[in-house]
This record gives sequence, C-alpha cells and structure tokens, in this order.
Amino acid sequence: MFNLLTFKYWFNPTPDSLIYSAKIILVLFLIFLFLAGVFFIFFKKKAGPYKVLANKLYEFSFVNLFIGFLLFFFNYQQIYFLSSRFWFLLWLILLVWWLLNIYTNFKKVIFRREERNKKEQFKKYLP
Repeated sequence: MFNLLTFKYWFNPTPDSLIYSAKIILVLFLIFLFLAGVFFIFFKKKAGPYKVLANKLYEFSFVNLFIGFLLFFFNYQQIYFLSSRFWFLLWLILLVWWLLNIYTNFKKVIFRREERNKKEQFKKYLP
C-alpha cells in the first residue's frame, strides 16, 4: 500500500505487469464501459430530454473503452513506456474531469429547460 505513494511506483520506466486482481478489476471496468455504451446506443435513439446526456455518455463510454483497452494491451505486451502507471493515473484524472464536464453541462441544460417552461407558463396567462 505504501508503494502507491512513491514517485518510483508511478514513474518507473520499466514497470512490472499488473497483478492479477488489478487485471481483473480493469477487465471488469472495460466490460462495464462496453455494456454502458451499448445501453446508451439504444437510449440515445429515443427522443426526450435525456437524449443529449445519453449521446455524451455513449461517447464517453466508447472512447474510454478504447483507451482502457490500449492500456491493458500495452501492459500485457510489457511495452515499457506505454505501460507505465502514470498513464493509468492520467486516465483516471481525465475520466473524472470528463464526467464532471458532462454533469455540469447537463445541469445547465436542465436549468435552461426549467426557465423556458416557467416563461411559457407565465406567458400563457398574458393577453
């Protein structure tokens, strides 16, 4: 556990392969991303207020599935620089940033939709 906090672990130019449990967790996460992408393919075809969100989450799922598959492949083939641990850390940071970006954009869309509905309700009673 203390190894995770060292500089050498994250930026080792010749890292070891992932341990078995980490490989299983990564594969399960990739399967989850694939299933989420398939779910959002069907969900984005339906018209409604969540179509924009489904489209963004569809793109998020398949792009990160591709990146995760590349990281897994590089680790499996033991390509030293491309299987370094900092790529996983960078990927995790980008995952969180992208999800926060999707959340804030969707929150803005919902807020605008509510404001528009309030204006329409108000205009309904004006002559």
